[in-house]
Amino acid sequence: MSYDDSRDGSPKPRTGSTSVRFGEAATARKVRPDAVKEEYFQVFFHKNKAFQLAMTGETVILTPLNVTSRFLVQTISKPTFSQQIRNYIVAFYQTQRNAFIIIVTLLIALYVLTVPDQAEDMLDAVIDTGVFSRLFQYILLSAFIWSCIVYGCTRMILHISPVGLRINHQCDWLLRWLPKIGGLMPTVILAYAFWQPHHWHLYLLLLEGGLMLALFLWLERHIPIFAIPNQWKFTNRYTSFRQDIRELWRHPLGRLVVSVGLSLTVFLITLFSLPVEWEIARRLRPTAVIIFGITLFTFWGSLVVYFNDYRYRPLVLLVFVYFIVVSAFNDNTAIRKAVSPSVPSIDQRPTVESHFAQWVAARRQEDGDRIPLVLVAAEGGGIRALNWTAETLIRLDSIIPGFSRHVYALSGVSGGGVGTVFYTAFLRDIAESQRISAFDQFRKVIRDDYLSGVSAALLFPESIQRILPFPIAALERGKWLEDSWADSYNDNLKLRTLDSSLTQLYQTPTGYNYDLPSLLLNGTLAESGQKIITSNLKLDPGYFKDVVSTLDVLGADVPLKTAASLCSRFPVVTNGGLIQKDTVDTKGNKRAYGGHIVDGGYFDNSGVETCMQLLNNLVPSIQRFDTVNQVKIIPYILFIQNGNTAEKLPHKRSILQEIQVPLLGFFNAWDNGSITRDNMFNSFMDRFTNPKTNYLTLRLAYNDKYPLGWFLSESVARNLSQQAKDSISLKNEKLATLKGAFRRMGVNRVK
Repeated sequence: MSYDDSRDGSPKPRTGSTSVRFGEAATARKVRPDAVKEEYFQVFFHKNKAFQLAMTGETVILTPLNVTSRFLVQTISKPTFSQQIRNYIVAFYQTQRNAFIIIVTLLIALYVLTVPDQAEDMLDAVIDTGVFSRLFQYILLSAFIWSCIVYGCTRMILHISPVGLRINHQCDWLLRWLPKIGGLMPTVILAYAFWQPHHWHLYLLLLEGGLMLALFLWLERHIPIFAIPNQWKFTNRYTSFRQDIRELWRHPLGRLVVSVGLSLTVFLITLFSLPVEWEIARRLRPTAVIIFGITLFTFWGSLVVYFNDYRYRPLVLLVFVYFIVVSAFNDNTAIRKAVSPSVPSIDQRPTVESHFAQWVAARRQEDGDRIPLVLVAAEGGGIRALNWTAETLIRLDSIIPGFSRHVYALSGVSGGGVGTVFYTAFLRDIAESQRISAFDQFRKVIRDDYLSGVSAALLFPESIQRILPFPIAALERGKWLEDSWADSYNDNLKLRTLDSSLTQLYQTPTGYNYDLPSLLLNGTLAESGQKIITSNLKLDPGYFKDVVSTLDVLGADVPLKTAASLCSRFPVVTNGGLIQKDTVDTKGNKRAYGGHIVDGGYFDNSGVETCMQLLNNLVPSIQRFDTVNQVKIIPYILFIQNGNTAEKLPHKRSILQEIQVPLLGFFNAWDNGSITRDNMFNSFMDRFTNPKTNYLTLRLAYNDKYPLGWFLSESVARNLSQQAKDSISLKNEKLATLKGAFRRMGVNRVK
C-alpha cells in the first residue's frame, strides 16, 4: 500500500476506490507486522494518538492504538526469512495462476530445443556455420521477437484487469519484474541449448538477453505506454466478454500487444503457407521455424488466458472442448490417390508368383544356372535410417558386380522405407554406368533438410486446420513432407519421379521393368494394430496373413512419395494417413471402413518379418525351378540395421516414474525390437535348408548421436557416409563371401 500527502498535509492511502483522510497533518510510519494473514497496514500518529490503518482485499479498517510511537515501532518486528520466502511463493502462485501459459510455452521450448537428439543436431548444424552465418542471424531475430512477445503478453495478462490478485509487497515486486524476467528467458533457453563454451553463439545469445533486459527497463522509464503504474487498480467484479475486449483495446499497451500479435500471426501463417517449392522454411532451417511457432502459440495462448475467468467464464476449458468436438469433422489426413489416365489399374499388378517367374527368366542364361536372390530389410529410424539404407545399398552396388539387379525386393520401415524408395527411383532414373558420377547429387537428396517444411506445416497451416470444422487437405503436414521429398529429388536430379505413381515406377515403353527391386513398405493400421503394406506386387493373403494391402483398400494407386510416407509416419512429427473404402453390409447399408496408417515401427521396426513372409511365398517357386528347370536360386536376407545395439544396462529413471516408465517402456521396446528379431531370424536361418538361406546384418556403429527426425547436419552426414565406406567393404568377411558367390554364379554387370 502506498501513500500520497495531499496539499493540506493529510495522508491518503491508495486502496483502489477506497480512501481515508485525516483532517490535520500527521506523521506516518510504514511497518510490517509479524502477524497472521500477512496484511499490510500503516500506523499514523495524529494528535499524539496512534491509529492502525489495515487493508484486507477491498476492506480498510482504522483502529485506534493506545500505545506510544516509540513502543509501537519497537514491538513490531520484521518478518523472518522463511516468512518472506513463503510470501513470495504465495505471490508467485497468485500471479502465475493467471500467466501459467507463459511458463508452459517456455517449458515446452526448453524441452524441444534441448532434450531430443534431433535438437542437438539442429543446433550443431548452426554452430558449424559460424556466428556470422545467415542461419544464426535468423535465430537471433526469432529470439528477439519471441522475447518481445513474452514480455508484452505477460504484461497484458498481469497488468490489465487481472482477476484474483491480492496486492502485497511481494506481489507488487513480482508484477513489476515477472514480465522482464519472462522476456529474458527465451535467450537464456537458447543460450543453454547452444551451450558450447568454445563457441561464440552462447555468449552472443547471453549478450542479446542482457540487451533485451536493458531495452525493457528503458521502455518502462521513457515510453509512456510501457510505464509501470504506481498503483494497481484491480477489481474482482464480474465483467462481460465485451467489456474485457473494450478494456483491452482501450489500454495503450494492450492495443499494441494485440496489434503486433495479430500482424505477426498473419505474416507468419502467410509466409509458411507458401508452396514447398519456394523453400521458405528450408532457408530458415528448423530451429528458427520452431521458435517462430512457439512465439505464435505464446501470443494466442496468452490471449485465451486473458479472457479466461476461472469463476464465471472458463474460456480455456471451452477452447479445449471445442478442439475435441471439431476434431470429429476436420480430419484432413486422407491420403493422395494417383488417378491420372496414364496410371495403370491396380488390377494389373503382378502376383508374387508371376512376377518371380519373369524375374528369374530375365536373369537365366542356361540350365544349371545359380541365381542369387537378395531380399533386403531396412530398419526404421528417420533420416538416420534413410541415409544409412541408401548409402549401404549404393556402396554394395559399387563393390559387388550386379548386386542391384539381383535384389528382388526391398522391405522398408519408416526412414529405411524412404531410403528404399529413393534408391529404387535412383536405379530407374540413372543408368548403371552413370551412377557413380551421379551419386554426389543423390547424396544431396538423402541429406536434405526435410524437418523445416514439416515443422512449418505443423505449427502454422495445421494450426488453422485445428480450429476449422471442416477438412482442407492441403493443410496436412504429411503432404508437405511428401512434397519436400519430391521437390528435393527434382532439384538435385532434375526428375519428377517421386510425383509419379508407385506402379508407374516399373513401367517402360516395352513393358514391365523386372530389373528394379519390388517395394514392400511397411506401415501399421492404428485402429486395428495390423501390419499394412504398400507394394507394387499383389500380395497373397495365404502367405501374408492378417496383413492389409493399402492399394486394395483404396482401390487405386498412390504417388510414389505418398507410398514412402505411409511407412514413415512417426508420432507427433507426422500424423496418420487416412485410408477408407466404402462397402455395403448385409442389410444394404453403405458403410466406410479403413483407418489411419502410422509408422511401421509400431508393428515391426526391422522389416525382416515381411522378408520372411515373402520368402515363404517364394519357396514353392524356388523349389520348382530347382527340380523342373534346373535353376538353383540362392536366397539371401540382408538386414540393414541402424538402431542402437549397445549391450549395457541403462540407468534407472525414478522421477515421475508413473508417467515416465510406461512411455520409456513403449518407445525403447520399439527401438530394441529390431535387435531381438535380428537375433531370432539369424538363428532361424540356420535351420532353413530348403532352400538354404543366408542371413547377413549390416549395422551402423554408434560412435556419435545420430538424430531420429528429418534433419541431418553436414558433420553427422559425413561421419555416417564414412562409416558406410569403412564398414561396407570387402574387409567384411561375409560381404567378401557374398561377392565370391556372385562371381561363382557368373553374375556380371549389365552394360
